[in-house]
Amino acid sequence: MCRLGVLLIAGAPLCVSAQGPAGGPPPAAFAACVNQPAGAACAFDAPHGEVRGSCRRMREPALVCVPGDGPRGAMRPDGTAGRPPGASSPGGSSPELVIASRAAGATRVSGRLPDTGQGSCFDDARPIPCPPPGAAYYGQDAHYLGAPRDYRDNGDGTLSDRVTGLMWQQGHNAQRRDFPSAQAACTALRLGGHDDWRLPNITELFSLADFAGVTGRRAFIDPRFALSAPSADVLRGDRFAATHRPEMMGQTWSATRYRGDHWDRPGEEAAFFFNFLDGRIKQAPTAAGGPALFYRCVRGAPWGDNDFAANGDGTVSDRAFGLMWQQADDGQPRDWRAALAYCETLRLAGHEDWRLPNAKELQSLVDYGRPAPAIDTSVFRIADPRGWFWTSTTHGEQPSEAVYVCFGKCTSVDGVDVHGAGGQRSDPKAGEASRYRAGRGGQQDEVRIRNYARCVRPAP
Repeated sequence: MCRLGVLLIAGAPLCVSAQGPAGGPPPAAFAACVNQPAGAACAFDAPHGEVRGSCRRMREPALVCVPGDGPRGAMRPDGTAGRPPGASSPGGSSPELVIASRAAGATRVSGRLPDTGQGSCFDDARPIPCPPPGAAYYGQDAHYLGAPRDYRDNGDGTLSDRVTGLMWQQGHNAQRRDFPSAQAACTALRLGGHDDWRLPNITELFSLADFAGVTGRRAFIDPRFALSAPSADVLRGDRFAATHRPEMMGQTWSATRYRGDHWDRPGEEAAFFFNFLDGRIKQAPTAAGGPALFYRCVRGAPWGDNDFAANGDGTVSDRAFGLMWQQADDGQPRDWRAALAYCETLRLAGHEDWRLPNAKELQSLVDYGRPAPAIDTSVFRIADPRGWFWTSTTHGEQPSEAVYVCFGKCTSVDGVDVHGAGGQRSDPKAGEASRYRAGRGGQQDEVRIRNYARCVRPAP
């Protein structure tokens, strides 16, 4: 743990050399803009490396060096971000990267989870033509098609999801709120003739995730839903504005509270959120006056509970979602390519159609009622309680990264539980974790690369 000053970012502290005024940006961020005009390029040193950006006037009276140089902007109706052609994305994604929503020839699999929407194939670094069975990189997300997403526009500001049975608020709530006021806003909502709106649980919220999203260029949500990056007015006074690029600030509350402690601080409660602008599940404190995030209300019978049955043959069926799972992982960490191959070649309980689960399938396995490991250990066995597990889904920040789910604590390089068991992040698909000793991102995420695999197939 760093014993220096603390700067709050996304509801969690980032170690800095000295704390800025009122917990704001570090002094180096101000010093970088002394005698500089607004908009000038700037840079300063932080513990996780050099930060480059531009001088902006946020809530502070003086100019401050804000990471990134992309313009603020709303998502266009097609879901792409308001950035000039050829501009680099905030997360470093390739400007030309486009992810298809469905691959020709994808195998339709039974199940009752909405598809991820990812229809392009990738190797460890770039898009590739989808390989045939038996070839390297076969078995990734685009090779299999889950329940096609099916939204009905009700013409009254709501969208109905025919797969989950949920009705959603279609519009964008531009005002970011702390957790209690987001809950209250949904409870008070009167929309489409209904007054039973609520804040969704994390599995409901994640059902909307669209992994054709590309960080900074296309939102991780179907374009029929309105979504905008926060404007300068919205961010005035926001504690994260000086350290987060607006194009990545799509954090959206869920009602699901973390059963562990936020940042390992005893008794500090947090709730999970999904970021529709960068495609990850993390957590933030729930206290009144705490972090202000977006929210999107839902109505309908609660959705997302599992119905497990151990089959006595090394498998577990989830009757809620129509999936059969490998009961015990083999305890062998692998890179992404090897994880794909492992599940494609698994022979278990007389079945040969095992595969690596996509992001939504694996997230559905998380038991958010438990602290780490966040899995129902009455029916599943997990070799490493600290384990993170690969999905078949490539992350739209970089084609070289794939999505994983933390069943153990979602830690920083210092071992702090920064994002919570049940969080969802991304790792490089290949390489050596030793290259990332300083971690990645504002919370210095630990990088492992060799994660575990738990295979899935359709339930009979």
